[in-house]
Amino acid sequence: ALPILNFIVRRKLDMAGRVRDFERDHPDATPGHVAARQRLEDRITRAEVLARQQVAGRRAVTGALITRDQLRAHIATALVMLAGIAEAASTEQPELGAGIRRPRSDGSIQTFVTRSRGAQATAVANQALLERYGMPAGLPAEIGSLLDQFEAAVNQRHAGQTAHVGASADLRAVTAELMQLVHQLDALNRFRFKDEPELLGAWKSASNMAWPMKVRDAGTTPVAKAIYEAGTKNGKR
Repeated sequence: ALPILNFIVRRKLDMAGRVRDFERDHPDATPGHVAARQRLEDRITRAEVLARQQVAGRRAVTGALITRDQLRAHIATALVMLAGIAEAASTEQPELGAGIRRPRSDGSIQTFVTRSRGAQATAVANQALLERYGMPAGLPAEIGSLLDQFEAAVNQRHAGQTAHVGASADLRAVTAELMQLVHQLDALNRFRFKDEPELLGAWKSASNMAWPMKVRDAGTTPVAKAIYEAGTKNGKR
């Protein structure tokens, strides 16, 4: 499920879209109104781009995590077998036991990669001896390939996380600007339609937001909404 902050941003974007549609259906030719409407259009387009980037970043992180964990399990399985073979071969070459050890399940990513790379290098350096004790000839190369894929998945996760965080921050800024533009248009339209109740009602409907129950319970004033959003941003709700 998306965090509540994203839910609120989506509500604001939905409202901005309705305002855009209303403005297209009921244009005003005065320069200030035209400028505000065009800026609203531009900011909505930017918000849509950022929303797609945010989703893509989140999906990249999720996919990379799944791939990373699967690869770590495969590497660990190969290293467990390799460590068992090295233990048997250590009767001829004692240092093998220290160079090739079973991986720890609670270690950090960097520690896991470092120890796995070290085990692989030791296996390559002692390949003939280890093969005599049952190591498949292609095992060191296979472990190396899995480690390359593992590190690529780690990098993909970091890139996805960076894209997601950056897009989320930009989206909040653009959404705040959209709200300012809606407030500006609200002032203009309330005056424009002061003698046209039907159009005034249509405008109020377009610029209204369906807030979560907690916001409605707290009150629908801008201050109440601001307090609620500040609380959700800080993880208090």
